[in-house]
Amino acid sequence: MQDRRAEAATPAIAIVGGGASGLAAAIAAAQTWRACGGGRAHAAARAGRLDIRIFEKDDRVGRSILATGNGRCNVFNTRPEAGGYRNFPFVREVLRAAEDCRPPLAAVQGKTAVERFFSGLGLVWKEDEEGRCWPVTNKASTVLDVLRTGCRANGARECCDSPVTRIERDGAGSRFALRLADGRISHADAVVVATGSGLAGGLLPEGIEAEPPTAMLCPLSVREKWVRSLENIRVRAEVRLVRGDRTVRQQAGEVQFRKFGVSGIAVFNLSRDARAGDQLVLDLLPAFDEVEAMAFLRRRLEAMGAALGRTPTVEETLSGLVLPRVGEVVLGQLGLAGNRPVAADDIDRLAAALKSVTLTVTGLANNVSHQITRGGIVVEQLAPETMQLAGAPGLFAAGEAVDVDADCGGFNLLWAWASGYLAGTSAAKMLAE
Repeated sequence: MQDRRAEAATPAIAIVGGGASGLAAAIAAAQTWRACGGGRAHAAARAGRLDIRIFEKDDRVGRSILATGNGRCNVFNTRPEAGGYRNFPFVREVLRAAEDCRPPLAAVQGKTAVERFFSGLGLVWKEDEEGRCWPVTNKASTVLDVLRTGCRANGARECCDSPVTRIERDGAGSRFALRLADGRISHADAVVVATGSGLAGGLLPEGIEAEPPTAMLCPLSVREKWVRSLENIRVRAEVRLVRGDRTVRQQAGEVQFRKFGVSGIAVFNLSRDARAGDQLVLDLLPAFDEVEAMAFLRRRLEAMGAALGRTPTVEETLSGLVLPRVGEVVLGQLGLAGNRPVAADDIDRLAAALKSVTLTVTGLANNVSHQITRGGIVVEQLAPETMQLAGAPGLFAAGEAVDVDADCGGFNLLWAWASGYLAGTSAAKMLAE
């Protein structure tokens, strides 16, 4: 009986999901609780106690963090406006709100709440020319290490192998009951839903609207069979996503050919807008427009002729400019024999072909791999100042549990940290008040 009274007297926050946003929420909640002096509403609070539990379905927290950035973890990006966020007006309000709720980190350096958060945890990072920030160790495990240390130091408990199947009100009271897959029931005064890639059906109380999960940031499958001959070849290109006679979006970066289609960061970003029937147009000479490309190839042909003492063959004209297997595909598309001397009118055709290698999208190759999931709680049901669900006091959401996604480049993790930080801070403030 005494243990039950102690449980009821100690305020509790449950974090459903031990990924990026969940770990950030746990640490922010503890820091905020401490900054509020432990609250005034509970006897246990006056003693400084707050029960924070992280319920993770996997056998360890943060596994998804270890896979980000090819194991390097692009921690965040300092230029969120470049992220192409879905529901960006909502995201912008959340980022502003995160700046206004600062736990006791006055001595910590950093331009933004997320930077101060990680600086306080001891993480050191480096920023590149595109605003992407990486741990100086180049290891994602470093990021997870500082997060887990922050959780342990602040008393947050990891409850692994504990998938939550249902969140509901505890009878007529204000507390929540969390039903676990093994039949256990845990109780909390506030809950942060940070489930990561897609919400499990039936998890949320009735009346909360959520978009179904769809894999995003993934390779694209294409109709053309010649891509099989370029398996694992990588090129740098400007890629346009074309629908009808309209360019939907374009992206520069690395493209990797696969047996089923194309992959690479540029393709991942375009996959967020791609539909079956769209075309991908790869520009392998992005530094030139088509007229400039023709002039460049003519100058190059003249220089090569002088160096070789003869007219280069068609194949030799592309040697040193593109990889041999890529050159073979381009020549095959044009129907040009590679072993004959190049003719003057071949140059214009080669320039046009290198500027417009075209593929037809047949769909998302999300069965191969994907980096994020689109969908989750619709943003209109969340208060951007707190991440609390409308009509559900004490219930908050963060990260991929919300219908927000962005391009590659640290933008999705930035959203996870900021939304988790805000949700955890708001939950602790609610209990303290």
